[in-house]
Amino acid sequence: MSASSSIGVAFSGGVDSAVCVRLLQEQGYDVTAWHMLTCRPEVDEATVSLAQALNVPLKVIDLHETFEREVVAPFFNAYANGFTPNPCLACNARLKFGRLREAIAGPMATGHYVRIEPDPQSGEVTLRSGIDPAKDQSYFLYDIPKEVLQSVHFPLGNMTRAQVVELAKAWQLPIPEKRLAAGSQDICFLPEGDYRPELRRRHPETARPGNVLDMNGKVIGRHEGLANVTRGQRKGLGIATGGRAFAVGFDRQANTLTLGPKEALEVTSFKVERLNWMVTPVFPLHCLAVTRYHHRPVACQVLEDGTVLPEHPLTLVTPGQACVFYRDEWVLGGGLIQALN
Repeated sequence: MSASSSIGVAFSGGVDSAVCVRLLQEQGYDVTAWHMLTCRPEVDEATVSLAQALNVPLKVIDLHETFEREVVAPFFNAYANGFTPNPCLACNARLKFGRLREAIAGPMATGHYVRIEPDPQSGEVTLRSGIDPAKDQSYFLYDIPKEVLQSVHFPLGNMTRAQVVELAKAWQLPIPEKRLAAGSQDICFLPEGDYRPELRRRHPETARPGNVLDMNGKVIGRHEGLANVTRGQRKGLGIATGGRAFAVGFDRQANTLTLGPKEALEVTSFKVERLNWMVTPVFPLHCLAVTRYHHRPVACQVLEDGTVLPEHPLTLVTPGQACVFYRDEWVLGGGLIQALN
């Protein structure tokens, strides 16, 4: 790399992207900070001040309409159709590593806690988990096209969040204290954390009251709309069953909710669609599957048609969430969970 090598950094104005910028500067890169406008109409003052303190040009790309069309609307549509989506997956694949990368039109870096390394078995370059298990974000990036990895850098993959915060403090970067904190995983376009009011506004049919059934089909109460309930939910159901009951079934045509024991949530196989492979698979593929962010990996087999056969029955499998396949710490690929068996 020459001292004049240019790179664009996805710049949110938080501690991760700020430290990412400074690390690259110390490596001799000519850095430009790129800020995506998605939820806010303009760049906040703290982000502008931080870019100035880092002495980097700040370019802004307005993705309001794209964000609504490709992330927000599909999120609510998925909920209305019985899925439990994760909008960060679409935002990363379509906006950050899609539209933003196209605008940068060259090498790009982000503050994700993930590494790029060859898979030891196949030798194919892929994603590897970040060294900080509490912050590893490889789960969210499985859907990046493999060819994108050739021009992307993740400077924080070999660091812990604590080390990143300490660097920010040592460099005296003007980052608000709340942005230095670990932060939550709240959805950016739902600052209150509750998707249901907006779902009811966009899809009023999801707020229709209906019957609650037991496992035998007997009516045991009423629900206030299927928008209020997700698969596996136990609290807030408002139905006295005399024992621990979970939301185990939804019939959106009949507008009924079925409650049952935890065992009724168990699945012995499920289907994954819209697969993206970073490492060429050989079927049947023996690997580890992660069915939700920060959940424990489980041994499984993956068949060519996307059927996943876990080593033992699972209860935490939800249509709409991503299932990401690993070999040890290396990402093989992943897709979206669809049908359960």
